[in-house]
Amino acid sequence: MDVQAAARLGDDIAHGFGVAAMLAGAVAGALIGAAIIAATAATGGLAVVILAGSVAAGGLSMFQLVKGLSTIFDLPEPTTGELIRGSPNVFVNLRNAMRAGEDVSSSCTGFPVAHPPWPFPVTIAEGSATVYINGKPAARLSSKMTCGAHIKSGSPNTFIGGPTLQVEFVLDIEGWLHTGLEALGLVAAAGALVLAAMAGLAALLTTVAVGAAIYGGMELLGQLGDRLGPGYRDLLQGIAGLALLGAGPKMAKLSAERNAARLANQSQVLEVRTAAQVNEAMVAEGNLPAWLEGTQVKTEIVPPGRQYQMVVAKGQAEAIMQGKPAFGGFAAPEPIPSQAYARDKLVILDRFKTDVSHVITVETTAPQKIHSGITGPLENYKGGVQQVEFVGDRNLKIVGTPGVLPVE
Repeated sequence: MDVQAAARLGDDIAHGFGVAAMLAGAVAGALIGAAIIAATAATGGLAVVILAGSVAAGGLSMFQLVKGLSTIFDLPEPTTGELIRGSPNVFVNLRNAMRAGEDVSSSCTGFPVAHPPWPFPVTIAEGSATVYINGKPAARLSSKMTCGAHIKSGSPNTFIGGPTLQVEFVLDIEGWLHTGLEALGLVAAAGALVLAAMAGLAALLTTVAVGAAIYGGMELLGQLGDRLGPGYRDLLQGIAGLALLGAGPKMAKLSAERNAARLANQSQVLEVRTAAQVNEAMVAEGNLPAWLEGTQVKTEIVPPGRQYQMVVAKGQAEAIMQGKPAFGGFAAPEPIPSQAYARDKLVILDRFKTDVSHVITVETTAPQKIHSGITGPLENYKGGVQQVEFVGDRNLKIVGTPGVLPVE
């Protein structure tokens, strides 16, 4: 049962800072949301979800913060009007008692930003459902006015209980705005789940887990606040909400950078053909067929920084040491263990290279086009291992110095 101080003639009304706090928070949320969108280059539905969620989070968090501070420190609300008419025969502290649906304030300034100045009398819209004065619900501290303001002062020693009864329409801009922000937040959350589901099960599970963690953390803060005293639940949750929102652009930027780095380290597959098709094209160009029949060969672009090993003869190794590198067409993505392995498995013809004594490591310096697949048998070698063929310009550099390959 709600028990509040009885309202009297001359008591003040006020709107408080709720609307101003939500508007300020929503504007801040919109700016932060725009920064997150810019950091992630989000478009379409994702951008809408980010912006809607940021606006809702900013408005609601700022409202809680201001509400918590007002409660804890008993911050005075700006007076926007004064009750000027009450019961003719019922008095509280020698002052006329106030009745819902009957008595009024002189006017309401609407400060701050609750509504435009209201120069006319404003009726008390709420009172006790169980205590009546002259047949009207008794008004009390916190009873709302028709303009959305509330009675902010009352008797120090007379209290009225009972549930709240609304008897007049209330222009409750603060309540409507709060409900609207809550609805916007729910729509944003639902949109995030839909987009995550479209992206795949892993994205959906991650979104659900993050949402659950945030909700659980907020509830824990709320319970801690309840233990500390009135107002601390709103204060702690408001601070946490604004902190999470403020960290959004930085977190989004870090996430975008990680994704960019991950994508930059991935190969871009341009085409997948059968070995027979690639071999046919090689023969048509006057080259020998290199790929194992019955397998597939990928044409792809590999990023800078990808390393391969390549067999070179002693003379080539000496030329490299003198700063005169020369690259062959094929390389191995895995370490080459020995000369015997090179002769038996790799695309090296005895008639072209009688010496396989050295190995070099090459690294791509720019996006490099390659063919990648399993080599087939030809002349002196058996093949059957994964190799790559560099296509077009060689965007390569030698890493370190040539090494000597063991014979066996």
